[in-house]
Amino acid sequence: MRFGLFTNGNRLNQVAKLSYDADLQEIILADKLGMEEAWISEHGTLVGFQAPDQLPSADLFICKAAALTKQIRMGPGIRALPYYHPLQVATDVAVCDHLTNGRYLAGFGVGLGGGRGVQRGKLPGPARAMFHEAVDMILTAWSAKEPFDWPGQFWQGEQCDIIPKPLTEIEVGIACSRTEGTLEFCAEKSFYPLISWNPSTQQIKGMIESYLHAGNKRGKPPARDRVRVSRVVYVADSVKQARAQLHGADFAGAVIGGRMDHFIPEGGSRADLTMEYFIDNEIFFCGEPDRVTRQIRDFYEAVGGFGVLLLVAGKDWATPRQRARAMRRFMTEVAPKLTSLVPAPVPAAA
Repeated sequence: MRFGLFTNGNRLNQVAKLSYDADLQEIILADKLGMEEAWISEHGTLVGFQAPDQLPSADLFICKAAALTKQIRMGPGIRALPYYHPLQVATDVAVCDHLTNGRYLAGFGVGLGGGRGVQRGKLPGPARAMFHEAVDMILTAWSAKEPFDWPGQFWQGEQCDIIPKPLTEIEVGIACSRTEGTLEFCAEKSFYPLISWNPSTQQIKGMIESYLHAGNKRGKPPARDRVRVSRVVYVADSVKQARAQLHGADFAGAVIGGRMDHFIPEGGSRADLTMEYFIDNEIFFCGEPDRVTRQIRDFYEAVGGFGVLLLVAGKDWATPRQRARAMRRFMTEVAPKLTSLVPAPVPAAA
């Protein structure tokens, strides 16, 4: 098992700089501790959450972070492709690949307009169909040796080309919801599945199985070690201390948007979905190192294994010093006990 961050920005500051600086410090710490990846939420102006401190352009943040770190790889989690011209996205990725010296990861998705999000304007077609066409045009732009024509349904052009071409072979992560179509598309294109922290253990198990049993048409075949799974992890002296430090943590957006309704207890309501409820029911992995290690191992075995655990960050849960201490304790007291977890290869029949 390898480790990284899903910096799911939601700090609720009135000044964006405050949130950006806090996110940056977490990325720098993750890099020093040896985490391999960071996926930075992009809550765009056109689609997604509307907050004063949202980050509508993760690429700019990533290029600054790359200059202040040494080895961690970073990507947007995710750029909502239907809202941007594919050639501009392809160009932005290529430039970031050069500026980060090959440490850039492309993160693509359809975009989130539900829940608290507000969709600005009307798309010229179905978002999922636009997403598929955008991906194909981006891949073509990266690999084409000569200018190409694109008579697409949503985008058209003659003698299309981008400058510069990518420095390295771009690796792409796709935001995978519980829809099998996205997971199958991810496998087909040889992309990394990026699974958020909202689905339940059983849902994630099913999502990974759907991905593994889909065929690929380019690059590497689907495999468990390519799957990235996000989870809330917080290492403290005890469960009691974790509950006290995380008390009042805000994740109302996910609750109000209905993305966590499957955790509502029988006969209960969304009001039951508190931080204490998630800790006590071991949905969030919080407490002393041995407890967190056991929880992650149990989760890993229950879903059948995966490659990268992404710790949820980018939130003002606890204090900055407490969050930093929790991250350090995870990487020094928990992570070494998990690195031996290697997912089994996918049988050829799959």
